[in-house]
Amino acid sequence: MMPTAKRAKKATRDPANPVQIAVIGGGPKAAALSAKASVLSSSGKPIKVTIFEPLEIGAYWSGRGGYTNGEQRLCTIAERDVGYPYSSMFDKTLDIAMASRFSWSRFLQGHSSGGRLSYSTWVDGGRKPPLHKDFAEYLKWVIGEAKPDCVNRKVTILAKMPNNLWRITSEDAAGNAAVHDTLFDAVVVTGPGPARHIKEKAGSGHQLPAARIFDGANFWMRLAEVQKCLARARKEQQRLGALGNPIVLIGAGGTAAAILSWLVANGAKDLPIQIVASQASLYTRVDSVFENRLFSDPTQWESLSPDSRKAFFDRLNRGVVWATVMDQVSSATNFTMVDGRALHVELTAPDTMQLAVKRGDGKSYSATPVMLVDCSGFDPWWFLSLIKGLPKAMKNGTVLRPDWQQAMGADLQLTGQPWADYPPLHAPMLSSNVGPGYGSLMVLGAMADRILNAHV
Repeated sequence: MMPTAKRAKKATRDPANPVQIAVIGGGPKAAALSAKASVLSSSGKPIKVTIFEPLEIGAYWSGRGGYTNGEQRLCTIAERDVGYPYSSMFDKTLDIAMASRFSWSRFLQGHSSGGRLSYSTWVDGGRKPPLHKDFAEYLKWVIGEAKPDCVNRKVTILAKMPNNLWRITSEDAAGNAAVHDTLFDAVVVTGPGPARHIKEKAGSGHQLPAARIFDGANFWMRLAEVQKCLARARKEQQRLGALGNPIVLIGAGGTAAAILSWLVANGAKDLPIQIVASQASLYTRVDSVFENRLFSDPTQWESLSPDSRKAFFDRLNRGVVWATVMDQVSSATNFTMVDGRALHVELTAPDTMQLAVKRGDGKSYSATPVMLVDCSGFDPWWFLSLIKGLPKAMKNGTVLRPDWQQAMGADLQLTGQPWADYPPLHAPMLSSNVGPGYGSLMVLGAMADRILNAHV
């Protein structure tokens, strides 16, 4: 009888006491969750979303928060908006409401015809994927229409309460901490996490030239320093010709390709550029009805074996770039790839960096970068450091993480131990075992369905 009673209580929840969901990060997942929560609340299933975002909504897409300069195009079509694939597990009327209130086309229809952000301009221009900065404007519009609570603060502590609720501590830009008044039924963590960094080898007696080392996040915030590095590379090329030191990028995924594309378009087309990665090529992702269907059809995905799922996910999500980016990259005239793993970087002379690489054939290789960009990825487990009471070994260690990821629930919630002792914690960025698209922009509407369905 108890399970039935609990379900009845959830179904008749007082609108004045809605389910409280905290979302860490103000990006596309927060927008999709806010939109779906708004539609569900209108249909009698009250959910309140609170977004914690220290910068601004869409910061990592606008060009003002790193990760992009805002001028690149999305790798997904605009129709994959916050409601896609419009096959809600709740009710078809919710799909209609999502489309009429929060779709990309509805967003454009609110702008003057003929402007850069207008429906007619988008259609007449071939319905191209939007620029990152335009996508950021769309996210702001969605959240403005959905009206979640937006807290302009950085989350610093997630603490479990005796009644299986989360208590959140956050800080403002000045570092002033405060405990949020609301207790939350669940927390959703989003965002790429901090950029990984190549190990710096000590012992040379000199400090590495920070002005010539970048990562996949801060590259876009330091373009003035990048231009100085490019000027230095051009002088070296003029003086030394083919012996000039290269621009070196570590990693061969979407981040590396986007940065390579920018470099090629901004004066580095003929400069020596090397990509160091454990694959010998940049692989292109193109639209295919068979592949796309696996993103949208959970039944077909669940029918695949674990090995097939991993192979599909790795091929289409890791180390794969889109044809729109490759068109620019292909014009580079002095570009090479080094099959290997970057080990460390050190300063071998007062102004000379050396990158040590172990090649795929086991041999050692070293490069002397005029500029080094570490695009080796981001830490999707960054949120573990926030959880109060989680053993330090679990926060910092990596041994348990594959098991946690494998055991993730259909609602994109971490399950098993130690998570059974905590309130619901949803981590869509780690959901590759559940489905290939919930951690990306491919099926934002389905991602929101799975998470919110656990609470209504």
